Amino acid sequence: MARPVVLLTGKEYYQPGWIEEHWPLLLERCDLRLTDERSGPALEALLAEADVILPRRFKTTRQVLEAAPRLRGIVTPGVGVETVDVAAATELGIVLANSPGNIITVAESTILLMLALAKDLVGWMQAARESRAPDSGMHGIELYQKTLGVVGFGRIGRYAAGLARAFGMTVLAYDPYADPGDLAERVSLDELLRRSDFVSVHVVLTPETRHMIGAEQLKLMKPTACLINTSRGGAIDEAALIEALRAGTIAGAGLDVFEVEPPERDNPLLAMPNVIGTPHGLSHAEESFRRCADLAQQSILSLIEGRLPEYTVNRSVQWRALQEAPIPST
Repeated sequence: MARPVVLLTGKEYYQPGWIEEHWPLLLERCDLRLTDERSGPALEALLAEADVILPRRFKTTRQVLEAAPRLRGIVTPGVGVETVDVAAATELGIVLANSPGNIITVAESTILLMLALAKDLVGWMQAARESRAPDSGMHGIELYQKTLGVVGFGRIGRYAAGLARAFGMTVLAYDPYADPGDLAERVSLDELLRRSDFVSVHVVLTPETRHMIGAEQLKLMKPTACLINTSRGGAIDEAALIEALRAGTIAGAGLDVFEVEPPERDNPLLAMPNVIGTPHGLSHAEESFRRCADLAQQSILSLIEGRLPEYTVNRSVQWRALQEAPIPST
């Protein structure tokens, strides 16, 4: 009997031996097909036979989904699902699951960027390169007794809040959909921006959250405050952020994500001494890679066995697998 077909896009990502090391059960039970195709007849032929898609460096649009009549599920390789048309998948009865295995490393990266800005790490490194001795004007600040405002209190925001409290910080939280409990004081976005010494963004990118931090929000922040973003670049209006940093509206920014990725060489943010920018890579840790890969494998196995994955995103979906025969797995 034919094995279920799992289509892996972003073929260039998978180094020799990676799949064998991380997905032995998928190799044993599924027909894994890799592609770099983005459109055209070759992609359409692959989609026509796919039972599950793991999209990497690929937009899973309505057009893609409609070209995959056998498709039961989509499993993203990380926590983000902004490249998938969630509404279309739900309407078509296709399960969408993510793989939130990078919670710890992203939260740690938030603290890393906060510390680097607080201690003026870039300035100290430059002084060493120039063989300059410290003077009275060279100093940073402590995180102790400062206030962190967490925008988006999901798994990553919650873990970051716990780390911040270990530094002796006060934590504020803004999230219309999550209760921070005892970890943070729940406040409005405006109040969070006014009171925080550091504002850290941890939202999923949706039409609701796109540019949720813009010129008006930045004006509410303290001139001594710093903005951290390890979620998605589109959550912040980058043009407004550039202007705010130039004008001294806020003191600095730590960014692992940009509106255009990788960031363009002439992006003004990369030349600012009060900005630390990295190319959406601080979540790349050996442990998080393995955790995400394991969660993705578990989700795909659940789908081919006719079970909803633990990390299903669109739980309201009327799953077509419930109306059809289970996918053969042997």
